[in-house]
Amino acid sequence: MNVPSLIALLRHALVGATLLAMLLCAAPARADDAAMLAELRAIADLSYSANPAALKRLEELRATLPPNVSYRVQRELLLTRHALQRDAGQTEQVAETLDTLREVALANHDRNTALLARLGRADRLLDQGKPMQVLAMLDAMRPEIGANPPPELQNWLDLAYGDAYSGTSQYDKALSRYLAVLSRAEGNDVATLRERLQTMMLISRLYVNMNNPEKGLAMATDALETYRSVMPARPMAWLLFAQGTAYISLGRNAEGLAAFETALATAERAGLVAMEGAILGNIADHYLRSMEYVKAEAAARRALVKSVQVNDTSSILMAKANLGFALGGQGKLDAALPFIREVIAALRSSNSLGDLVSMLDETSRMFETAGRSQEALQFVRDQQTVQKSLLASERDQAVAALQEKFEADRRQRQIDQLARDNQVKDTVISTKRQEQLIIAGAAALLLVAGVFVYVQYRRARRANAQLARLNVQLEYHATRDPLTGLFNRRVFTERMQRRAGLPEAERRQQRGSGIDVVTIIDIDHFKSINDRWGHAVGDRTLVEVARRLTEAVRTSDMVLRWGGEEFLVFAPGVPPDQVEGMVERLLASVATLPVDCGDVQVPVKISAGTVPMPFCDFPETQFSWEKAVQLADMALYHAKTHGRNRAVVVGGLREPVRAALAQTESDFDGAVAQGAVAIAVVPGPEGSTGGA
Repeated sequence: MNVPSLIALLRHALVGATLLAMLLCAAPARADDAAMLAELRAIADLSYSANPAALKRLEELRATLPPNVSYRVQRELLLTRHALQRDAGQTEQVAETLDTLREVALANHDRNTALLARLGRADRLLDQGKPMQVLAMLDAMRPEIGANPPPELQNWLDLAYGDAYSGTSQYDKALSRYLAVLSRAEGNDVATLRERLQTMMLISRLYVNMNNPEKGLAMATDALETYRSVMPARPMAWLLFAQGTAYISLGRNAEGLAAFETALATAERAGLVAMEGAILGNIADHYLRSMEYVKAEAAARRALVKSVQVNDTSSILMAKANLGFALGGQGKLDAALPFIREVIAALRSSNSLGDLVSMLDETSRMFETAGRSQEALQFVRDQQTVQKSLLASERDQAVAALQEKFEADRRQRQIDQLARDNQVKDTVISTKRQEQLIIAGAAALLLVAGVFVYVQYRRARRANAQLARLNVQLEYHATRDPLTGLFNRRVFTERMQRRAGLPEAERRQQRGSGIDVVTIIDIDHFKSINDRWGHAVGDRTLVEVARRLTEAVRTSDMVLRWGGEEFLVFAPGVPPDQVEGMVERLLASVATLPVDCGDVQVPVKISAGTVPMPFCDFPETQFSWEKAVQLADMALYHAKTHGRNRAVVVGGLREPVRAALAQTESDFDGAVAQGAVAIAVVPGPEGSTGGA
């Protein structure tokens, strides 16, 4: 029996991790608070291996607090209490703690913590299977949260969006949100390590839902192997659970069941009751699929006890459905029917039509297998009635989607026309700038020659030293952009030509286990900056963007001005799983703050196209660096015409790859639409610092 996704339940642990990270990283505000905050940190550490003991210790501390305790201590205690209750599955108590936290925060004028408490309500809605309501709630809160919230608030927001997107099958958006949280969890301290592990678990589970269990298994297994020696019980249980789910999806049932059993034992030791119910539900479902009905019944009954203990509605329904079908598989239909009817009534009441159709279908087949055709027919007729309602609902949604697509296409045509107009204007401007550069270069050379002759004429001994200095300057100007000081195209071209001349084995040795990455970047609406504030501000903006990009990359990476408002970043030896994080860092480095141009603050955002080298295992004799640059430029244009403030990372190609490559090079947008080329869209910072 398939029931609503467990992503929301998986995420609860990461909410707790974020809260505990805030606690562990906090420094005492007052000397007399130090002992209480130290005790809270110790309780947070204990919760990762023994949650019930941590809850008991927390309540004992709470009972001893003086009436005039500081807000700092109150806040950290409530955040810690929320995390522990969430792990224990105490749904009602969690809601009460969040309400108290919000009241205390508002009384102390702490707006960000009050917003955290409001975001916590998303968990309850997700537990109730209402992801669309969560999306509406989050969209309504965005203006209050602002464009650049503190990291912990941004994490909560990204996690809530990720869970809601996952619940509505918008997996690409969910993955983008989770990856944003993972990129912020950088560092080696205990708190960030726990955040990183919990986020990896969420992403692993999401990959399984995206029908990519191989990638989900790889992520969970890598985390378990890398951090096992320092991993507390809670993240280990979740990662084992995610690993088991991936194994089952791949048909590796014995390994999946072993991972589930290890996860269950780990959760039991840590006192994570809600997790126990979820794991047992999946174990029961596995036994049902393999028609081991006695084992399925035993697991379902254990799951029901745990789910009732924490009042988890979704897990309770899953356990009762599994128990009913396990009894029915043993021929005990009269004992099975009360459980099945209760689940059907609950699904009908919550208008979960898709799950209701599946439940009725499975029930009718169970009765038909048992030879009770009359009852099977009743369930079939009920299923047909519900199916008609579901089809009508889907038809209405399809009409709405078509209308939205028509509007989106119309807006896209307008954007394309504007892009063509801007391209013509940019070409004219670029031509004029080239003429100016040629004239300026000629004048500079004449000046250098005049100085040289003059010095040579005046003093022969000083001429040699002066000549040496001039040669250095000429070399600098030959390799650097005169405005930004970045390397120019000539340097990059020479470097890539040298690279192309190396044997493939030597290129592999240079990049190690990583890949070389080419990224072309364009400043969004740069012409508007020049038109509105003048070319002096435009030049100041180019210089500042160049500086920010240079600070955002490694010392081994090359940043150069590609032409006009375009830049190119060449990053050798990048680990494949860090490419999107690198691109996201570039977007954020430019867009986070406006450019200070004295009297004006210029908001700046960028778009980018990124291509790895080697590409799709093509030898570089067949797919050269020039082709990589060309493909990155196509990806950049795709990003510009699909909303800007984003990067398009080109991944793989559909088989056969040569035909897909030819289609991609001739019509990139069409290839994306037809799935011939795989891309990942990395959004820039959300919100707005203004628009140029």
